[in-house]
Amino acid sequence: MNAQQIAALVRQTGFIPLFTHTDSSLCRNVLKAAYDAGVRLFEFTNRHPGSFDIFYELRSYCNSELPEMVLGIGTIKNAQQADQFIRAGADFLISPLILEEIQQVASAHQKLWIPGCATASEIGLAEYWGIDTVKIFPARQLGGPGFIKAVKAVFPDMHLVATGGVEPTPDDIGSWFKSGVSAVGIGSQLFPAAWLANGQYELVTNHIKTIIQQVDKAKTS
Repeated sequence: MNAQQIAALVRQTGFIPLFTHTDSSLCRNVLKAAYDAGVRLFEFTNRHPGSFDIFYELRSYCNSELPEMVLGIGTIKNAQQADQFIRAGADFLISPLILEEIQQVASAHQKLWIPGCATASEIGLAEYWGIDTVKIFPARQLGGPGFIKAVKAVFPDMHLVATGGVEPTPDDIGSWFKSGVSAVGIGSQLFPAAWLANGQYELVTNHIKTIIQQVDKAKTS
């Protein structure tokens, strides 16, 4: 899929699960559990020294076992990381910040990059560069749905992905979409540590199925 198609998938699904861990086997199981729930868009976050090696394994795993999975890399903070992960097969990039050198790498490789924005100035910069999808981070701490509603009024054509503090409940998910987001990113609350420790991946699958239903309902409400 090209950058435009993946951006459309973000809007269509309205939901980006994000996960990181230092155990590659556990990461594969989490990806499979999400895939079984219907997830076809997933962000592995670059948070650990060994994240590149694990991502490389996950890319190979998706290619062989989860062929429809669009696998992206998150927490990209500089051009070197962007180039490294693109060459390892990242379908898209997500950052906690907005930085021109990352934009240049993503553009050169024709990859979707979703920068992280925390102010109107940063959203405006993304719009100036021709980017139409940005991550609002940390969304809860910035003011939650009220912040989204305020900036959406100024940037009506921008697609906002709220990440950071989104609760996996019908009321909370509904409030984000009502405020104007195009998608939400949810991380650790999708994957309770006790379930992972006990190998209860079927619980993860069922939990994510419920979240997908809540997102679908919120998008159409």
